[in-house]
Amino acid sequence: MSLPRVAIVGMGGYAGFHRRALHQAVEGGRALHRAQVAPPGDHEPFADELAAMRAAGIAIYSSLREMLAAERANLDLVCVPTGIPLHRVMTTTVLEAGCNVLVEKPAAGCIQDVDAMIRARDAVTREALVGFQHIYRPATQQLKAALLSGRFGRVQRVRGFGCWPRLAAYYERNAWAGELAAGDTWVLDGPHNNALAHSVNLICFLAGDTQENSAEPVSIRAELYRAKPIRTADTVCLQAQTAAGVELFFAVSHSTEENLDPGFAVDTERAVLDVGFDNAVTVRWKDGQPDEGLLAAAQVREASSVEGAIARVGGDLSAPVCGLEVARAQTLCACGSFESSPVRQLPATLHVDGPDGAIAIKGMSAAVQAAFAAGKSFHELGLDWAVAGDEIDLTGYGYFPTFRSPEQMLRD
Repeated sequence: MSLPRVAIVGMGGYAGFHRRALHQAVEGGRALHRAQVAPPGDHEPFADELAAMRAAGIAIYSSLREMLAAERANLDLVCVPTGIPLHRVMTTTVLEAGCNVLVEKPAAGCIQDVDAMIRARDAVTREALVGFQHIYRPATQQLKAALLSGRFGRVQRVRGFGCWPRLAAYYERNAWAGELAAGDTWVLDGPHNNALAHSVNLICFLAGDTQENSAEPVSIRAELYRAKPIRTADTVCLQAQTAAGVELFFAVSHSTEENLDPGFAVDTERAVLDVGFDNAVTVRWKDGQPDEGLLAAAQVREASSVEGAIARVGGDLSAPVCGLEVARAQTLCACGSFESSPVRQLPATLHVDGPDGAIAIKGMSAAVQAAFAAGKSFHELGLDWAVAGDEIDLTGYGYFPTFRSPEQMLRD
């Protein structure tokens, strides 16, 4: 089979990661960079890179529409590393042109957008993949296989946490950062639906009952807070239940006093598996056996979503990828969280300086880690500022918002 012909939409932001990953694939003889979308505003800041692309024979277009009109018959994969508000429209546009697509995480801002993307994919029988990088790592697949082997007994709960402080510039980098919506398109920006959406997706995936699928929640209770001057949440705690009785738990904040990479734990009948953000795994047996290193960080081989998508469209059906159904579980958690709780303003009297002067909440790093360790919400820990969210039934859930109006979502 000939090498997959790939195009990338966009130059700035995360598109740079996609271009570097594609360049490595091209250098390794695994793909061809056929076309590139560079919006007019990117022509001057990326002039040198675009000139090099033209010299290499890569066709440059100013819009996705223009590129697909000229190149759709010559493309095997279109990478869409664009902002959340564009995910649904660009993914469906690429699919309607008859091309496979890799869209950056999260799949979309709301569940109805993801479902529309699934319908568009099914109508043309093409691949529609999502850039949740954990799923493309062989180490993640090895861990999932170990959990399904029965060696550790039934999975009872999957937990995660993250302390990733963010400066004001993080919310000023585009028009939708820190927003619930961009015009009529839901964004639901927040740590669990943007910067650490990977973590929520991984939790759902590890709880799935087959090697390929994620566990979708059937109910959720969440708490949403903000310390930053934004409209959405910067601090989140969610507890969800799956139909198989597995609990999903995640606590995260962009308003912590320290930067701590996400960590995870899988509670099973026989052991607790501690999983690092680097996919290193340590097994703590409940019967007193010595701790076991299931997978060391040095054994973990990095794998990008771009490389995985190239392998899949190139005919390697064994290449691990994240499809829309796997990504849908994360979107369901995000939508359910905003149904469960309004975004509550944390009092300014709790503000302290975080890294580089970022707004932080006193004690937030400890609160996130304590919630993770106990599998309890901020409210259950008895924190003065915490308020319990409503329990939301997500059975058959297909439209956001269903239970809570936008005005209620923004209640202080």
